[in-house]
Amino acid sequence: MEKNDFAAKVDFGGVNMGYIPGSEKVLFIKTGQGGSIYGYENKYLNLALRFNEKYGFSVFVSATVEDDKNVFDRDMLVLDKVFVNQSYQIYYLGVSKGGLIGMWHGSENEKIVKMVTINAPLMINYHSKTRPAIERLGDKLWMVVGSLDPSYDYTPFLKGCANVKIIKGADHNLVGSKESLFDIAEELYGLKD
Repeated sequence: MEKNDFAAKVDFGGVNMGYIPGSEKVLFIKTGQGGSIYGYENKYLNLALRFNEKYGFSVFVSATVEDDKNVFDRDMLVLDKVFVNQSYQIYYLGVSKGGLIGMWHGSENEKIVKMVTINAPLMINYHSKTRPAIERLGDKLWMVVGSLDPSYDYTPFLKGCANVKIIKGADHNLVGSKESLFDIAEELYGLKD
């Protein structure tokens, strides 16, 4: 039987989540605000299925809803319930606001071993929250920014405190990128052969 959906889907406190079981390595995908766990043209589901099939990762996708103050804590609580009495490692992939949430709230989470953000809105609370979080994450953070995304103007301020990958000709949704989300994640998590 061919996989074509999440193994489990839940609505927890108004947040949709999808899960595919695998190893103790977890690809945790946090969508942009208002995004579904499937993503445009199933981009998150396709990424989840490929990572699970190729690398054996468990995959957890969580939608980002507006004005949700406890979203990161709730997501971590769900992961702790899924992996009860087991150790696990998180490979975080945050898109837009999902990337910002990851940086702000995950910068001190020891279970996050690597974090990739895609077009996180760097201009939001840059000096008070975003820059300090980037500095705390250090080398375990990769920031992907399209050259046509508004955050591109902030990339000169990231020199010396973050790993940055610029995708020329790509907008906020990575339209114009020659690389897929899978290719980007595989490369920046150090999995590509």
